[in-house]
Amino acid sequence: MALRLIHALSVHRLTTGDIYAPLGATAEELRDTLCLYQPGIEDLGGDPADDLLSQVETVLREIHRTVSGQFISSNPENRQYYLDLKKTDDFDALIEKRADSLDASQFDRYYYEALKRVMECTDQTYVTGYKIWQHELTWLERKAARQGYLFFGAPNERSTAVPPRDFYIYFIQPFEPPRFKDEKKPEELFLRLAGKDEAFRTALKSFAAALDLASTASGHAKSTYESKASGFLRDLLQWLKENMYEAFEVTYQGRTRSIMGWSRDKPVRDLSGIASHERINFRNLINTVAGICLGAHFQEQAPGYPVFPVLITGANQAQAVQDALRTIAGQKPTKQATAVLDALELLDGDRLDPYKSKYARHILDILSKKGHGQVVNRSELIQEIFGVEYLAPQTLRLEPAWAVVVLAALVYSGELVLAVPGKKFDAAGLPQLAGTGIEELEQFKHIERPRDWNLPALKALFELLGLTPGMAQLVTQNKDEPVAELQKAVTGTVNRIALAIQNLRDGPVFWGQRLFSDPELTARNSQLEKTKSFLESLQAFNSPGKLKNFRYDAPEVNGHREGLRTLEEIESLQELAAALGTTAAYLSTAEAVLPAGHEWSGRMKTVREDVLGQLSDPAGRGAADFRQQTQRELTGLKKAYLQAYLDLHTRARLGVNEDKHKSRLMNDERLKALQKLSAIDIMPRQQLTGFQNRLAGLKSCFTLTERGLNASPVCPHCGFRPADEMVQSPINAASVLQQLDEQLDKMIAEWTAALLANLEDPATRGNLDLLKPEPRNLVDSFIKTRALPQDPGQDFIHALQEALSGLLKVTVKTAGLRAGLLKGGSPATLAEMKKRFEEYLDELTRGKELEKVRIVLE
Repeated sequence: MALRLIHALSVHRLTTGDIYAPLGATAEELRDTLCLYQPGIEDLGGDPADDLLSQVETVLREIHRTVSGQFISSNPENRQYYLDLKKTDDFDALIEKRADSLDASQFDRYYYEALKRVMECTDQTYVTGYKIWQHELTWLERKAARQGYLFFGAPNERSTAVPPRDFYIYFIQPFEPPRFKDEKKPEELFLRLAGKDEAFRTALKSFAAALDLASTASGHAKSTYESKASGFLRDLLQWLKENMYEAFEVTYQGRTRSIMGWSRDKPVRDLSGIASHERINFRNLINTVAGICLGAHFQEQAPGYPVFPVLITGANQAQAVQDALRTIAGQKPTKQATAVLDALELLDGDRLDPYKSKYARHILDILSKKGHGQVVNRSELIQEIFGVEYLAPQTLRLEPAWAVVVLAALVYSGELVLAVPGKKFDAAGLPQLAGTGIEELEQFKHIERPRDWNLPALKALFELLGLTPGMAQLVTQNKDEPVAELQKAVTGTVNRIALAIQNLRDGPVFWGQRLFSDPELTARNSQLEKTKSFLESLQAFNSPGKLKNFRYDAPEVNGHREGLRTLEEIESLQELAAALGTTAAYLSTAEAVLPAGHEWSGRMKTVREDVLGQLSDPAGRGAADFRQQTQRELTGLKKAYLQAYLDLHTRARLGVNEDKHKSRLMNDERLKALQKLSAIDIMPRQQLTGFQNRLAGLKSCFTLTERGLNASPVCPHCGFRPADEMVQSPINAASVLQQLDEQLDKMIAEWTAALLANLEDPATRGNLDLLKPEPRNLVDSFIKTRALPQDPGQDFIHALQEALSGLLKVTVKTAGLRAGLLKGGSPATLAEMKKRFEEYLDELTRGKELEKVRIVLE
């Protein structure tokens, strides 16, 4: 395809009037007119037209790259590719020619340019005009960062204005090395490129020549040289990566070895911290080998420096310090914070304990030499060595950031107060200390001793919370156990007060009555809030060091005894109300269950008034036997209720025998006969309905026991409430059942008499003659025997209905009769009452044949 495209563009070049005109063909035109049947495109899986266009554009780019940008150009305005006959420079040849003219110093310069890339050096050097950069190494044995310099050149070539640091790494020129004397200083390390093969020389010469040409070229030529240089640089860097172990010699204190020779006993991969599947890069390799060589120097320089369990670098040091300060202030420790505190010897297990730390002892030793009221200024702790500050630079060599962590731990333990411009931090101010910027803390002003222990106030505090006052003495000995007990007591009391304040919102209530007046509630709530605020302020004193700065005196502490007495009073009332409340609630419900005016209700009222009167009086409820006496009274009252309720329940409910009697009545033949007769119009059906309702309304319950009633004042089986069921007078269910049995006989007799009277009435005799023989026989037999058949069947009922069909039933209801008799007012004379009655009946029977009217009272 590439040849076809070149041929096509060549032919197109001949078709233009000016062979130098920027005219040609777009990628789309080349696709559609030249490559439409390109084999293999259909196998790419996408849209064939798009895939073919991508293929054409890729080939054009490869042609452009292969000829180094010569002979072919593209017009950005119309996106056309064309042969450019003016682009005839052979860039590769020019680069090769320039490479032959470069000298050794130029090769060294461009070697350093490549080296700057692999060592990730910035364009900004530490000193202008010198290839020197600040550099950080890891002290492998301590996992800590050390600061020094990286220099491209020999020691006698670097600026003397550079302040000394912990180390110097020199990359010596490989082609024209300078003459210098190796003084075998422990802080100096030299690296030389010794294994230069032809591939390296070719790549470096080409890289140097391309950059050299690019520095003087412009336009298209400049970009081409720079592109070429980038390619050569990739080859050069690839060579360095592949040959870095063998190509470099490392000289330290007069001993020269290969990189592999220095790392023979200490695997570089393990020391560098890279994963097993990763490939170490050039910079990490050089840093690791330098760390191996310089480890002894770092040890001699700072023998007391901490050993960190995690890697601490210049990039993460500030965050590690901040995490450690937050942990000292009481926040949950992070893994990094624990590592820092452990390295600084400030931990005893999981507990912060600075007294075993040599760094803390160094500071305390300096502080102990000061007289009372004197301070230790920052300059007495932190000294400057060649512009870098350290704590104890000859032994510990601890940076100010780590010194701040140690100082914060001593503030925590109450051994000192840290002063920064404008503020001081004691053990109670650790949260504020942790929230202050690291830079500000590093520039602290001085440290000083905290004030002496306020032993009387501490003893009063422990005693106030029910703890042994002698525990205060243990606190002054920096014991943590008394402080833990104190905080436990504080937290428990604060929770109790919070619950008491919540209960005071509605006031303690017993038997439906508030036990405190509004002024009493306000006064007690104020006392509790004051004591609660005091106790909450004590939660900050959670270490012996913080208690050394206890800001209350003994009278202030003892002033909160009244608040705790109020708390005990409220809790005692709540406990009393809870102990007696169940019985009182039972009795209140029981009072509503019994009928009004019951003897037990009067006794209940008297006992309640007496108990509430004593509860409202502090002296009364404080009596030794008050609770026992009240409990006895309430228990006696409950027993009396149980007996009264059981008596009423027995009267109002049917027992086992009565329940069986009721069942027999419900299925009695007499009742069945009346139900059949009620189908006759003139019969008083309402009387039967009333009888059935009364019978059905009799409830049976024979399983209630005193134990069952003890849990609830109402029968759990039938829900008997005397106040609802015995509104007018107590009933005796058994007596009512007996009355209903007798009433059934009476109703049979009355209904039989009524039927006979109506059948014998002249108004109905004519109807008897109209009956068929069989129904007539049934009616005549009834009239003759004067008694209902044992089982009145439907034929009998139908015969009576036909015989009495001419009669007119007029129902008189109680409400209507009452209204008719009271019409015109009351009282009335006998004559007026008779007249009203007659008028009422006349109204009911108006328009009816009076001989056939039968009055039925319902």
